[in-house]
Amino acid sequence: MISPLYARYVTPNAEFPAFEDQAPWSNSLRTLLLSMVARSQAINEPILDFDPIIGAQDYQLSNLDVANEAISEGSHAVVRARFNNATTTQTNIVYDLIWEDDRWKVDNIRGEGWDLRQIAAAPNADAIPH
Repeated sequence: MISPLYARYVTPNAEFPAFEDQAPWSNSLRTLLLSMVARSQAINEPILDFDPIIGAQDYQLSNLDVANEAISEGSHAVVRARFNNATTTQTNIVYDLIWEDDRWKVDNIRGEGWDLRQIAAAPNADAIPH
């Protein structure tokens, strides 16, 4: 379920939905993301200033590899996406999944030095833990 999230990043002129609609988010993460979007609009500045699916603002992906790292059937899973982005060395993005509403949903995304849940819960960009 993670590999399809990357299809738009390797498709020329791909359409991107609003971030809160880009993945099958868990109910609790979706609530956090919608609250973050509302706070961001209220302060008229981004709280999330990069795309956590790629861990960057810009993209030119290659060498995508998505692998399951741990699965507890019907409960939790961890999936790692590895890829090169433009001239950078390999990027690692970790997805925490939960089984909810009879399917896997993204409950968090983590990269080197950041955690989507922490960012989404921050009241503004200055409060994001680094």
